[in-house]
Amino acid sequence: MRKTSGGLALIDEDALLKKIRNGDEASLDKLVVFYYPDILRYCLWHTPNRPTAEDATQDTFLKAIRHLDAYVHRGKFRAYLYKIAANVCIDYSRKKIPEQLPDNLPEYEHQLERIESDANLVWLLRSLPDEQREVVLLRFAHELKVREIAEVISVPMRTVQSRLRSALKRLEKDFIGREES
Repeated sequence: MRKTSGGLALIDEDALLKKIRNGDEASLDKLVVFYYPDILRYCLWHTPNRPTAEDATQDTFLKAIRHLDAYVHRGKFRAYLYKIAANVCIDYSRKKIPEQLPDNLPEYEHQLERIESDANLVWLLRSLPDEQREVVLLRFAHELKVREIAEVISVPMRTVQSRLRSALKRLEKDFIGREES
């Protein structure tokens, strides 16, 4: 691992992948620990509940590890993980897993204020068409570059740029409309 000037830890993917391919389990653990929060966050947006998102995240890493020998490292491994996560979440959505409500709902009442403030953002994002919502989430929530997003969703970079531009215009229009009403 190396440090950036901002103090955020980065990993040397090339070195870690080489070690993992040679059977180094500690390197595999580092890779999973480093990317797990991002992949879980992605899956939380694309599945109906946290347990399903956790399962999808686990399946993402299992598939990535299982197919690591076939993976050709060009670009960022993170984009490869997001691509797998996207496919896993699509598979989960096809299964139509019933949403589970927590048993202890009263304990969540203290979080209501935060939920209400986030509700506007969630409502705005959910009002976008799936293709636009996907690029907005990957770009801003997961901080992927346009090139990486194009890799993840298998479309040209210009398509990603167009979807992103359209989504931002629509979000701005919807946000202003909500503010005025």
